[in-house]
Amino acid sequence: MKLTCAQMDILISFYLENEISQSLKKQVEEHLQECSVCAAKYDIVKSMISEMKESVAQPVSRSESGGFTNSHQYNLFKTNLSAYIDNELPNNENIKIKKFAINNKKARQDLENSYSLRKLMKDSFNKAKVEAKRDFSKCILKQLELEDEKILQFHPAIKLLIVFTLSVLTLTTIVLISLNL
Repeated sequence: MKLTCAQMDILISFYLENEISQSLKKQVEEHLQECSVCAAKYDIVKSMISEMKESVAQPVSRSESGGFTNSHQYNLFKTNLSAYIDNELPNNENIKIKKFAINNKKARQDLENSYSLRKLMKDSFNKAKVEAKRDFSKCILKQLELEDEKILQFHPAIKLLIVFTLSVLTLTTIVLISLNL
């Protein structure tokens, strides 16, 4: 069975953490070789996870641009990055994020990675939405076919009622015939 891109979205993090079986790992690797979109997602998620692990493990350090990558300002930038991308911050906070990203190479890279990930996720969502519509249509057709079959079939209680009514009618007919003779 081949994995779908929607399944890969779920499996990438488990694959990176080596928390899947060997057979599933092989399927993931085959899909990554065949699908450039999932391979790009994998690369971005892998780099983001490794950067997060490095940032937690490293003491405060000076970046190439001269800014501190583990400073309070950088931590504030990382905390507000998602809200900045989704345009949920007030204007003065947006300006602070922009200035920091312009002056700090690491922050600029984080921002670019976040935009790339957001685009990949949006594209993946749209693709899954289109596939789900097709699948949803198939499900509706199957339900209609099942409802057609249900119309032809009777509920067991109705069947019992029909059998009981036919039995009563048969017995009544026999009694009436025997009384007339």
